[in-house]
Amino acid sequence: MPIVRIEETTRRDARQKQAVIATVFNSLRQVLGVSDEELQARYQQYQPEDFVAPGGMADYLHIEIVMFKGRTLASKKKLYRHLVDSLVTLLDISPAAIVILLREYEADNWGMRGGTVASEIDFGYRISV
Repeated sequence: MPIVRIEETTRRDARQKQAVIATVFNSLRQVLGVSDEELQARYQQYQPEDFVAPGGMADYLHIEIVMFKGRTLASKKKLYRHLVDSLVTLLDISPAAIVILLREYEADNWGMRGGTVASEIDFGYRISV
Protein backbone atom coordinates (compact mmCIF):
# COMPACT_ATOMS: atom_id res chain seq x y z
CA MET A 1 0.00 0.00 0.00
CA PRO A 2 2.69 2.52 -0.86
CA ILE A 3 1.70 6.16 -0.76
CA VAL A 4 4.20 8.24 -2.71
CA ARG A 5 4.91 11.94 -2.36
CA ILE A 6 7.22 13.61 -4.87
CA GLU A 7 8.51 17.11 -4.18
CA GLU A 8 10.69 19.45 -6.22
CA THR A 9 11.02 22.97 -7.63
CA THR A 10 11.63 22.02 -11.26
CA ARG A 11 8.73 23.04 -13.51
CA ARG A 12 7.32 20.06 -15.35
CA ASP A 13 4.27 19.74 -17.56
CA ALA A 14 1.54 17.18 -16.88
CA ARG A 15 3.14 14.57 -19.14
CA GLN A 16 6.50 14.85 -17.37
CA LYS A 17 4.88 14.63 -13.93
CA GLN A 18 3.00 11.52 -14.95
CA ALA A 19 6.23 10.01 -16.31
CA VAL A 20 7.97 10.59 -12.96
CA ILE A 21 5.06 9.00 -11.08
CA ALA A 22 4.98 6.07 -13.53
CA THR A 23 8.73 5.56 -13.06
CA VAL A 24 8.37 5.43 -9.28
CA PHE A 25 5.39 3.06 -9.55
CA ASN A 26 7.34 0.83 -11.95
CA SER A 27 10.18 0.54 -9.43
CA LEU A 28 7.75 -0.35 -6.64
CA ARG A 29 6.11 -3.01 -8.82
CA GLN A 30 9.37 -4.51 -10.09
CA VAL A 31 11.31 -4.51 -6.83
CA LEU A 32 8.60 -5.01 -4.20
CA GLY A 33 5.88 -6.67 -6.27
CA VAL A 34 3.30 -4.07 -5.28
CA SER A 35 -0.13 -4.26 -6.90
CA ASP A 36 -1.29 -1.43 -9.18
CA GLU A 37 -4.53 -1.21 -7.20
CA GLU A 38 -2.69 -0.11 -4.08
CA LEU A 39 -0.47 2.61 -5.52
CA GLN A 40 -1.22 6.27 -4.94
CA ALA A 41 0.85 9.41 -5.38
CA ARG A 42 0.96 13.13 -4.75
CA TYR A 43 3.20 15.41 -6.77
CA GLN A 44 4.13 18.77 -5.28
CA GLN A 45 6.02 21.50 -7.10
CA TYR A 46 7.29 24.35 -4.97
CA GLN A 47 8.32 27.83 -5.92
CA PRO A 48 12.11 28.10 -5.57
CA GLU A 49 11.71 30.57 -2.69
CA ASP A 50 9.52 28.05 -0.81
CA PHE A 51 11.97 25.15 -0.93
CA VAL A 52 15.52 24.79 0.33
CA ALA A 53 17.36 21.87 -1.23
CA PRO A 54 20.55 20.40 0.25
CA GLY A 55 23.53 22.32 -1.05
CA GLY A 56 21.18 24.48 -3.13
CA MET A 57 20.83 21.71 -5.75
CA ALA A 58 18.61 22.99 -8.55
CA ASP A 59 17.60 19.46 -9.66
CA TYR A 60 16.80 18.18 -6.17
CA LEU A 61 14.03 15.57 -6.18
CA HIS A 62 12.59 14.33 -2.90
CA ILE A 63 10.61 11.08 -2.93
CA GLU A 64 8.84 9.92 0.19
CA ILE A 65 7.24 6.48 0.26
CA VAL A 66 4.91 5.46 3.08
CA MET A 67 4.39 1.71 3.21
CA PHE A 68 3.83 -1.31 5.40
CA LYS A 69 6.75 -2.37 7.56
CA GLY A 70 8.42 -5.64 6.65
CA ARG A 71 10.76 -5.23 3.68
CA THR A 72 14.34 -6.42 4.09
CA LEU A 73 17.34 -4.11 3.90
CA ALA A 74 18.38 -5.89 0.69
CA SER A 75 14.99 -5.09 -0.90
CA LYS A 76 15.22 -1.47 0.20
CA LYS A 77 18.72 -1.13 -1.29
CA LYS A 78 17.48 -2.65 -4.53
CA LEU A 79 14.53 -0.22 -4.56
CA TYR A 80 16.79 2.81 -3.98
CA ARG A 81 19.14 1.76 -6.79
CA HIS A 82 16.28 1.02 -9.21
CA LEU A 83 14.56 4.33 -8.45
CA VAL A 84 17.73 6.40 -8.82
CA ASP A 85 18.87 4.68 -12.01
CA SER A 86 15.41 5.01 -13.59
CA LEU A 87 14.92 8.65 -12.60
CA VAL A 88 18.42 9.68 -13.70
CA THR A 89 17.69 8.16 -17.11
CA LEU A 90 14.25 9.78 -17.34
CA LEU A 91 15.16 13.27 -16.08
CA ASP A 92 18.86 13.54 -16.94
CA ILE A 93 19.76 14.68 -13.41
CA SER A 94 22.59 13.80 -11.07
CA PRO A 95 22.03 10.73 -8.87
CA ALA A 96 23.11 12.90 -5.93
CA ALA A 97 20.06 15.13 -6.53
CA ILE A 98 17.63 12.35 -5.56
CA VAL A 99 16.72 11.63 -1.96
CA ILE A 100 14.38 8.75 -1.09
CA LEU A 101 12.76 8.52 2.31
CA LEU A 102 10.88 5.41 3.38
CA ARG A 103 8.35 5.66 6.17
CA GLU A 104 7.24 2.26 7.35
CA TYR A 105 4.26 1.53 9.57
CA GLU A 106 2.89 -1.70 10.99
CA ALA A 107 -0.15 -2.87 9.01
CA ASP A 108 -2.18 -2.64 12.24
CA ASN A 109 -1.81 1.15 12.00
CA TRP A 110 -3.67 1.38 8.68
CA GLY A 111 -7.46 1.47 8.48
CA MET A 112 -8.68 1.06 4.92
CA ARG A 113 -11.30 -0.44 2.62
CA GLY A 114 -14.16 0.67 4.80
CA GLY A 115 -12.27 0.69 8.10
CA THR A 116 -10.67 -2.74 7.92
CA VAL A 117 -7.31 -3.13 9.64
CA ALA A 118 -4.73 -3.61 6.89
CA SER A 119 -3.18 -6.60 8.66
CA GLU A 120 -6.45 -8.45 7.96
CA ILE A 121 -6.46 -7.73 4.21
CA ASP A 122 -4.99 -9.97 1.52
CA PHE A 123 -3.33 -7.55 -0.89
CA GLY A 124 -2.22 -10.26 -3.29
CA TYR A 125 1.49 -9.61 -2.78
CA ARG A 126 4.02 -10.37 -0.04
CA ILE A 127 5.17 -7.62 2.27
CA SER A 128 8.22 -9.48 3.64
CA VAL A 129 10.45 -9.39 0.57
